[in-house]
Amino acid sequence: MFGFFPLILSAFLLGLGFYLLLQVLARKEPANLLRGSMGWPLFGETLGFLKPHRSNSMGSFLQEHCSRYGRVFKSHLFGSPTIVSCDHELNMVVLQNEEKLFQVSYPKAMHGILGKFSLLIVSGDVHKKLRNIGVSFITSSKSNPEFLDCVEKMTISMMNSWKNCKEIGFYKEVKKFTLNLMVKHLLSIEAEEPLAFKILEDFLTYMKGFVSLPVYLPGTPYASAVKARARLSATVMEIIKERRKEKLGPVKGDFLDAILSKENLSDEKTVSIVLDMLLAGYETTATLMALIVYFLSLYPNVLEHLKQEHNAIRKNKENGEPLNWEDYQKMEFTCNVIYESMRCGNVVKFVHRVALQDVKFKGYFIPSGWKILPVLTAVHFDPSLHENPMEFNPWRWTDKATSKKVMPFGGGPRLCPGADLAKVEIAFFLHHLVLNYRWKTMTDDFPLAYPYVEFRRGLLLEIEPIQAKAGKIET
Repeated sequence: MFGFFPLILSAFLLGLGFYLLLQVLARKEPANLLRGSMGWPLFGETLGFLKPHRSNSMGSFLQEHCSRYGRVFKSHLFGSPTIVSCDHELNMVVLQNEEKLFQVSYPKAMHGILGKFSLLIVSGDVHKKLRNIGVSFITSSKSNPEFLDCVEKMTISMMNSWKNCKEIGFYKEVKKFTLNLMVKHLLSIEAEEPLAFKILEDFLTYMKGFVSLPVYLPGTPYASAVKARARLSATVMEIIKERRKEKLGPVKGDFLDAILSKENLSDEKTVSIVLDMLLAGYETTATLMALIVYFLSLYPNVLEHLKQEHNAIRKNKENGEPLNWEDYQKMEFTCNVIYESMRCGNVVKFVHRVALQDVKFKGYFIPSGWKILPVLTAVHFDPSLHENPMEFNPWRWTDKATSKKVMPFGGGPRLCPGADLAKVEIAFFLHHLVLNYRWKTMTDDFPLAYPYVEFRRGLLLEIEPIQAKAGKIET
């Protein structure tokens, strides 16, 4: 017991010294620096900022700080002095001035999980090149009949697997769906293959440690995530080696083929962009699908209107005829539901940036070298921008001005490259879901921001098939 006392004393003295240093630095702060609190020694206000709360709310930390200091305030987060912005105009300036006034700046602990060539971390020409590779493939894929057919067949297969179920863990199910779809589309691996299961298992471990406490000790989520990322890298590297051996064989036509045949990238960059595409197409898409299903269960009027749109599409098709790109273009209300779910559910709560120089905007002052966190959630619930902002109302998107008041896919040169692909996948999935099933959620099973979105019970659904299965397609 007494052996711990010197450690406790050392920790206390270290914390006290750090606190005193902060006080000295605070006295040297510019006179026009924003109001706020630097919080505790060492930790600042990070724990309060990351405190779990309903993802369809701002959370107590932001509410209290905005009430006390205004919509833009100073803090100390993730080990750095930080400006927190809940102001839409300032957020737009930050995101649109990438590499000019601001630069991406994720905590170093995340680099160990993401890898040094992740699109989230790299900047400048490297970011532009890697992003363009992803964008060009996504643009050519989203309306490709082969891709659309794959999405629909996987959707129907999943729906059929629920026929005798009274309950399903929906979040887990759609994670399997989105990862299997991306593994097939990017690497031509079928869902039934053992390798697909291995990748899914590693991705689940990877995501658990994605925003965990960055402590690299055996058994911690962070350490497990770093190891899972290494295993995923090794898996993709093996696939690359096999492809090179089979260079004279048939072309698979997937994302990996496109990179290996056209792009002069190092193996490390190739692996990184494949994993980035898997991560983006798997986790964020599955989360958004779960949020949509959650909100539809709370708003039966929205669900009914959605059913009407999909029934109208199905009535104009032969029995068993698959969906196509023209059908997707008719799903206007479906897209509004997707957008509103992103606004209310907040798949991404905030992003990390750093000021490259002193910046003054609207009376706000951001010192050079300070971090700035544009908080997207706060903008989505700003009553000065949205009427009844806490209400789930897809009809608000019929006003084109709404799209200029939200940032669900980020903004500027880092605008989410896979947004269009995700919308197609989700729209096709919803078509079959709303026409073939009814469901109920549990009252205590709501989305929580950690800051990534998680459901208390994995979004456990009571499901029941709709007897007259409109336009069911057999696989």
